[in-house]
Amino acid sequence: MSEESHLVRWIARALVFAILVQCASGCSKPTEETRQNRRLVDSLLTAVVTGNQKQLVKCKGMLDQRHNEGLLSDDNHNRLNEIFDQARSGQGDAETALYKFRKSEPFPK
Repeated sequence: MSEESHLVRWIARALVFAILVQCASGCSKPTEETRQNRRLVDSLLTAVVTGNQKQLVKCKGMLDQRHNEGLLSDDNHNRLNEIFDQARSGQGDAETALYKFRKSEPFPK
């Protein structure tokens, strides 16, 4: 075999390896931390849909706690706080906002 065909084979193997690594890293399961955040978003959504103010306040406390513990990012905490404020004031459509949040961040960090 020529040196050129060895080089082509080496490049092909390197590309296959790179693709496999990329697929493996993109196919990872959510962490327990992000699953708990998803459950919290779902609880918040349930409180909003049912109009349960007591549960809404409880969810707000849990959001703040997870944020303070470093389990929820500043950005997601701020976004969820805005939705919480909408739900408490009755202004805006908190339910739709939560559905959009959940779609954009299936497992928030």
